[in-house]
Amino acid sequence: MAAGSVTSSEVAGASIVLEAVDEAVETALAIRLSMPERPVIDATTRDLVGHLRVLMAEELGFDEDPAVQALFREGYRVLDLTRRPTEQSPHFIAYQYMRDVGALTRRFADVYRATRKKDQNDG
Repeated sequence: MAAGSVTSSEVAGASIVLEAVDEAVETALAIRLSMPERPVIDATTRDLVGHLRVLMAEELGFDEDPAVQALFREGYRVLDLTRRPTEQSPHFIAYQYMRDVGALTRRFADVYRATRKKDQNDG
């Protein structure tokens, strides 16, 4: 397993801090005049991948909602190790991947918030 990646046992014990998720997403999706330095891109991507894995471990209505099923398929596709940029990948490829993971993480966080809100209203 690559350094900085999250194992399934770590995901199982992790809690979701939506403020941290939002901060990482904002960093990834911020409009800038220039791309951030590669170490910032790599660190932000690691954070986002961790948040995404934790969100994907939650019960978000996968069995009932085809839109959530499609979201999970996209999540698995994006997290596929063969699709991730390497240290040798061009700067722009790493930047674009970070933004893709950021956008997807935001979508999962939105579903998580909606699910929690619905659970609170039902309970």
